[in-house]
Amino acid sequence: MSDYRIETIVAGVLFITATAATMASQIIIAPMLTAPDVAEHVLTRMPLFTLGVVLEIVNALASAGIAVAFFPILWQCSRILAPAYGSLRAIEASIGIVAAIGLLLLLTPGGGAIAIAVHDVAFLLLLMVFSVSTLILYPALFRFRLVPAILSLWGLLGGLMLLLSVLLILFGRVEMGSTIDMILSLPIWINEMALALWLIFRGVDLVKVGSGAQDT
Repeated sequence: MSDYRIETIVAGVLFITATAATMASQIIIAPMLTAPDVAEHVLTRMPLFTLGVVLEIVNALASAGIAVAFFPILWQCSRILAPAYGSLRAIEASIGIVAAIGLLLLLTPGGGAIAIAVHDVAFLLLLMVFSVSTLILYPALFRFRLVPAILSLWGLLGGLMLLLSVLLILFGRVEMGSTIDMILSLPIWINEMALALWLIFRGVDLVKVGSGAQDT
């Protein structure tokens, strides 16, 4: 059975790319969306705004790339989990593109309120879909011992914490970008970095998977 070293290295690099792009884009974009005059604020900082939009698109493309890179590995484990995980990451990427397009509405006359609404809703949906995808990936990594158990359990817990944060924001219990939101979101982002480094330098262990894909 192939050890899928190329796929794991690509997936690791894309995990880092997606996480870094997401964090950087939020650092750039969030202050702009809370400015008193959003449209004017964006126009006076067009290069920075453009970078933020590009980073959101990079995150979307990296998410789709992760699904492609991981598909053959998960396929060896489960004929059900592989397409489920791939589909969720593809949906996440699509929503990410919508979020980026929403930002471009800021450049249209009177589009400020609509742009912010579209972007914020799309970004929350993106985070929700991403967190649900972790509930497929990390149990699979744990069940088939593809990576150390600590990374799998840490990722699962981090995904659940992120999902909780998204739900709290949706129900108006916490503000996006608040301290509680950051505390609940940080574990999965750190885990993504740790998992990425493991995939790049160590890859996955397919010994316990056996010589064929599972039906479950």
